[in-house]
Amino acid sequence: MIPYTVIDLLFAFTPTRREQDETKKQELINKFLAEALPKHLQQLEVLRKLYADDAPFFVGNNLTWADLFFYDVGENLLGLDANIFDSYPWLKENRAEVEKQPKIAEYLKNQPKTPF
Repeated sequence: MIPYTVIDLLFAFTPTRREQDETKKQELINKFLAEALPKHLQQLEVLRKLYADDAPFFVGNNLTWADLFFYDVGENLLGLDANIFDSYPWLKENRAEVEKQPKIAEYLKNQPKTPF
């Protein structure tokens, strides 16, 4: 369920990236930030309570591809607003836990920064 919710979030986000008209694009971004994003992030919080309880990852104490998928999509979302996860402390914590994984931390340290 977690990856499917992230996919739904990604589908809601995609039109903001494809729009060429800057005025329309900003309208889509504003609507996404106000409506779709909170809905999907709240759904992820609910799923986390079902599968993770108080653990740092979506499925208990072990990193899964669901955590990596959410992390990756989250990177794009942070390009819209650096404070996007402030109202979702567990999701923010999950991202921090992903970044702490030794191989991921090394990768993130050495990867070139690309524009949003």
